[in-house]
Amino acid sequence: MNYSSRKKNKTVKFIIIHYTGMRDLNSAYFKLNDRNSNVSCHYLISRSGLIYNLLCPSFKAWHAGKSQWKNKINLNDYSIGIELENRGHEYGYDYYTRRQYLSINILIKFLIKNFHIAEHNIIYHSDIAPNRKKDPGEKFYIDNINIKRFKKKPPFNKIKSLNSLLKTYGFSKIYLKKYRSYCIMAVKRSLNYKLINSVVSKKFKSDFYNLLFK
Repeated sequence: MNYSSRKKNKTVKFIIIHYTGMRDLNSAYFKLNDRNSNVSCHYLISRSGLIYNLLCPSFKAWHAGKSQWKNKINLNDYSIGIELENRGHEYGYDYYTRRQYLSINILIKFLIKNFHIAEHNIIYHSDIAPNRKKDPGEKFYIDNINIKRFKKKPPFNKIKSLNSLLKTYGFSKIYLKKYRSYCIMAVKRSLNYKLINSVVSKKFKSDFYNLLFK
């Protein structure tokens, strides 16, 4: 398995949710444990809800890749990675199972308690690498695990700028400059839109505002 030691000044602050994006569980399991794959994660949850603890969270797994979030870069340094079995957009993306939601709910509550992780720091792979990744995707419903990612107080004057909303969501300044359209699509996945594109409508801006502040 691929992993690294965490540096003393790099403490766990985030949980990053992924999908496996492979044809079946066995393929994902062996890839995540293969030293030649250049990837790994801490936990893998099957569609039947079985939780595999592949790596102790005290070590750094290679799950995030090139990534940014707010003022952080290289999110592997600060995060715990959870992979959910799902064939993904390439092999036949499907809804997650009830048992997966039950298991990830238990796991996240455990990690929050033991690593003192704030709920707003439970994020998606598509958030930290919107130009590269789509997971866990628009068919993942975070409300099913009773997590409130956004508990921000509404500003005194309603934000009208889309860039301000995107910045409040958490995208880094560099990603907003280089990959703005991908950031918009990542938000649409968080909103569980069926059609994912970079078109900005009044409804999207309204939905986005309500996601952040209501």
